This record gives sequence, C-alpha cells and structure tokens, in this order.
Amino acid sequence: MKIELFEPYLAREKGFFRYLFRALIRYKNALLVSELRPLPRLVKPREHSSAWARFDGHFVFFDFSDHVFLYDTEALKHCDVYFKANLHRGVARKVLVKAGSQEHESKILPFIWFAPNLAAYRPYSLLNRLMFLGAKPAYDVCNVVGVYDNYLSKGEKSVIAGDDGPPADPTRYHFWMRYHVQQALKDAGVSGYYRLTSRGNRDIEDHQTIFPNLSERKFMKAMVESCFTMINTLPHALLPWKASESLMLGRPFIVERSALVEMPDPFQLRPNEHYLEMFPGFGDFDDNADLEDPHSYRILDRLHLDQLREGAEKIAVAVKNRGLVEYMTEQVRKYSATILSPGFVADFVCEQVEKRIH
Repeated sequence: MKIELFEPYLAREKGFFRYLFRALIRYKNALLVSELRPLPRLVKPREHSSAWARFDGHFVFFDFSDHVFLYDTEALKHCDVYFKANLHRGVARKVLVKAGSQEHESKILPFIWFAPNLAAYRPYSLLNRLMFLGAKPAYDVCNVVGVYDNYLSKGEKSVIAGDDGPPADPTRYHFWMRYHVQQALKDAGVSGYYRLTSRGNRDIEDHQTIFPNLSERKFMKAMVESCFTMINTLPHALLPWKASESLMLGRPFIVERSALVEMPDPFQLRPNEHYLEMFPGFGDFDDNADLEDPHSYRILDRLHLDQLREGAEKIAVAVKNRGLVEYMTEQVRKYSATILSPGFVADFVCEQVEKRIH
C-alpha cells in the first residue's frame, strides 16, 4: 500500500500527529509529500486539529479535535475515510443533519489521539531511562490539572456541590469539578501530588488554590512517582491526551466517570484493569438538546457532597489494595507495550483503511 502524508512538518514538530506519522513512516514506508493538503485547515468556528493522507490514491482524514461536536464536514465529503478521535455517534449525527451530510456518516471511524510528545514517555525511551529508572511510587495519585479561572477567589458558590449554586456552564463546571475532586480525595486520605495549575494564566494564580504550570519533566516525574494519575473527564466526558501519557508510563488512572466517546475495539480500556471510576454512570449528554446547548455535548449535572465523599472513599479503598494496584499496573504496562506501540498503531490504521477502499 502506497501511503502519502501531507504537511511534512507534522512528522517533525511536537504535536498530536507526530507519533502517528512517524509510525506510518517507520512501519509502512509512508512518504512525506510537499503538495498542499486537499482542503485548507478549518479555523472557524474554532481551530481544528486535523491531518490528511493518501492511501493508494484514496484520501484519508484524521480529525484529532478534542470537541465531540467539531467536524470538518467539507473534509468529510472529500475524503474516503474519516478517522474521528472523541467520536460520539449521537452528537455526530446532529452535526451531519445540520450540515446536510448524513450520507457521509459511514466514512466516520472511531480513533484515539496521542499526547504531543508520547514517544518520550515509552518505558525504554532515553528520557524515561535517565530520569526514572528504578523509581518507585511515593504517592497514591498524581492529581495535576489545569483550570481556566479561579472562581473560589471570586467568592462564587460552587455549581457542583449542593442545590443553591448558580447555573452550571462548562467553564465553571470545569473548575469546580477539579477543585471538589481534589478536596474529596484529600479528605478520604488518598496521598497525592496535588496541584491545580493556571494553564499559563498568571492572573488566576494565588499560590493557595491555583499554582503555576509544571514543566513537562516535573509532570512526568509526578506521574511516575504515583500509583495512579487523576484524569478529569467531566464535563467533557472524553479522555484527554494525558491518558495516553499515563498509560505509556505504565500508570493506571482514575476518572470521575468513564468517557462517553467511542474507542476502536483494540484500544478499549476497562474499569478495574486500566482505570478506576469514581461515579460510574453519572450524567449523560442530553439527546433532546440542540448543538447550541452545551448540555448536548457536556455533562453538567450537579453532584452532592455525599456523592463526592462516597466516590473518593471508594478510590481510597482501591488504591490501598496492593494486589489490585499491582494487577492494574501490569495490565497497563502490557497495553502500552503492545496496543500503544507505533507498529500496532500503523497496522491498525492500514487495516481499517484497506477494509474500506478495497
């Protein structure tokens, strides 16, 4: 199969596509081509993370947007295969109906996405060996996560806990979920490297609730020195690229609830094997809401303090179960060594494309 990859810089620069492109180059002899991508990059209503390839003359589109509602519908019409990370079929159908592109739905296949520097997280990478060889976890959890604002310092009531807070919008929910989960885990006695970071916005740093960002190396060190990584899935209900970093480092993770997005079969993750879940089945997207309503692609339901406490106490019991921790760590190491390996990723992509173009 002849594979041609557009925008050669994607294979060089640290970004979402480098791991994928280098896997296809190394294991499938993919060629980097200098011609322009078939269609310009989508920039409205927001920047869209995407890449193009050509497999035996057939156009393949990779959509790595972290928004379940964001599609390049013109690319969907033009391509033969549309790989969508963070695919939710219900939301996708709403998007296609609105765009009048329902007949192209069969082109869409679920995919995963990769952290910008994922190769450095591989267990035997030079960076990993130099920094972490022989390191053993000192904490139960690495809970380092960025927020967009500091609503606590503004004196606002929580939109999560209780019934008397203001209406929940995605940004407020994002902050309060991360704040309350950290507090609940601490109160439950879960030892951790805890840090809410500012995502580079110094205006919200108060060095009490929100702190400056960590460097990538310090963040890697915090993950390696912990048995689990806390990965907040609410309100988005998808797995951020931090999940691939944690898995590649051999660390299972904790989520508030499992992601609502579809993953390809070989990449499926299982509870109590690859991750722990604090609030199983909590919340869902509102199927009756239109795309202009955040409830159609975000979980914005309130949690009560007793639910937060019960979820954290459940995690506290699990992380003290050494047999479970060892089992999950071993399963994650197997996953990173096989399923996340570049050779497997390259094989999977080619197999999926071949099924649809031949």
